[in-house]
Amino acid sequence: MSQLFYVVSDMNRNLILGRDWLVKNGVRLYYDLGMLRVGNIYANLEEDIHIFTILRLSKKIVLKPQTSNICLTKLKKGTELSNSRLYEISSLDKGSLSSEPGLMIGNAVAKIQCLYKIPVHLVNSTNKTFKFKRGTAVARIGSILEENLVSFEKEIENADLEKEVETEVNVPPEHKEIVDTLLSKNRDVFALKDSELGHTETVKMEIETGNHEPIKLKPYRTPLHKRSIVNKAIDEMLEAGIIRRSKSSWCSPIVIVKKKDNSNRFCTDFRKLNNITKSMSYPLPVIDDILALLDKAKYMTSLDMKSGFWRVLMSDKDREKTAFGCFRGLYEYNVMPFGLHNSPAVFSRLMEIVLEGLPFAVAYIDDILIYSSTLDEHLSHIQQVFDRLRKHGLRLKLKKCQFLKNETNYLGFKITGNGIKPDTEKVETIRSLPAPINVKEVRSFIGMLSYYRRFVPNFSKISIPLVELTKKYAKFNWTDECQRAFEYLKDSLTVIPLLAYPDLTKRYTLYTDASDDTIGACLTQPCNDNEEVLYGVKMKNQSISCHTN
Repeated sequence: MSQLFYVVSDMNRNLILGRDWLVKNGVRLYYDLGMLRVGNIYANLEEDIHIFTILRLSKKIVLKPQTSNICLTKLKKGTELSNSRLYEISSLDKGSLSSEPGLMIGNAVAKIQCLYKIPVHLVNSTNKTFKFKRGTAVARIGSILEENLVSFEKEIENADLEKEVETEVNVPPEHKEIVDTLLSKNRDVFALKDSELGHTETVKMEIETGNHEPIKLKPYRTPLHKRSIVNKAIDEMLEAGIIRRSKSSWCSPIVIVKKKDNSNRFCTDFRKLNNITKSMSYPLPVIDDILALLDKAKYMTSLDMKSGFWRVLMSDKDREKTAFGCFRGLYEYNVMPFGLHNSPAVFSRLMEIVLEGLPFAVAYIDDILIYSSTLDEHLSHIQQVFDRLRKHGLRLKLKKCQFLKNETNYLGFKITGNGIKPDTEKVETIRSLPAPINVKEVRSFIGMLSYYRRFVPNFSKISIPLVELTKKYAKFNWTDECQRAFEYLKDSLTVIPLLAYPDLTKRYTLYTDASDDTIGACLTQPCNDNEEVLYGVKMKNQSISCHTN
């Protein structure tokens, strides 16, 4: 026999047979016998059997007119109910409550924690006062099957996800439908709120301090106008389980740091703790190596971890070392905090474990990039990464994810299928900088430009006047030569070339040059009129200068 069926999610039965199927196949129902017949085959009809037990008041109560009350009830001695099952609390078919139209029981589904303290909601909608003695039967309780309940939680979650996808997610319009389906299928790998973050059991954060005595520092004073910031941060972290109250012998101070957008960040000053912590030798990913892998990538998806460090639990024995003090008291971290010396290395080790065996995905700390040459391949790659994140208990921040892009921003670079160049937003930030007025600002400027030095020919030679200002015992003197070097380096970012990806199957050409104080090079490949792969410039140190002279 065959029949056309509709497939529906979240039904409370595996299968519902319609009247058309019953008639077509000659099904006979015998309700008095509790059986049905299909041809010569008989089968028992399934019944939902509810065995109810009476709930009686634990003490006498007075229920005034137009009021409701939560009353404690109890079961008869010897009654056994499981605290892991769901139970239905409902009205009695007969008794003092059922005989009075204005008296009602609030029907409920609940788990039972104590047989002698079961709450029941009594409602008096009349104008009379009712008195009930201890032991009065007020409601009944019976077990129900959880599979017979249809949950709307999934639908609500998916509605929240769809709303955030519509307003926050960066997706090309032609791929929106595909991405919507993919995200809905993987709703559980995204944290739309802090209560959904969870933790990973793959690695734990340890702080090796040997036999060193506990470091106990006096908390910094918090200005009165910033105390609300501290209170809010501590309350939120307590609610999310990030921290807990502590009795530790260790104590680090806290600081409030102003962010670029003028908002405030709650930070713990772990510098003294870091000084005595044994360093991990685990290497961080090399950005140049990551960028070199992206050759022939036509589709790219970047994923951002939601509070990645906080997904790693602290080792039980080392939680006390993370204690921090303030005017609110002493607290310690349950999870790996920002600011610890080895936190980036621990998280890099975690991500290497998570993405092991997936050559199409790379991670720098908590930033993941997935790259593929075809759309079908890319969708499969994204799903495999989602599966790994789910396996290791990690969640993503949907707002910062970008899907199915032909070009994307990653680690401060704009990555395309043809090559890489600096992120336009970062370039504009650098170009808008005023001239430095002290050595600290010079060092900051050189640091920012150095990140993009591969794009700037003769970077080291041009920056010599600025570098000289940062040397030990050098006197800060901003000359015309310094100003010209400063302006030239800023302007050079506006005309930088698109650096091509290296092709290991093609021949390289290395151009070199040298002067009295610098050596430089340009690496190219014979493709589209010799595309540049890399610029490299280095200042000569004293030993090199002596050798070349």
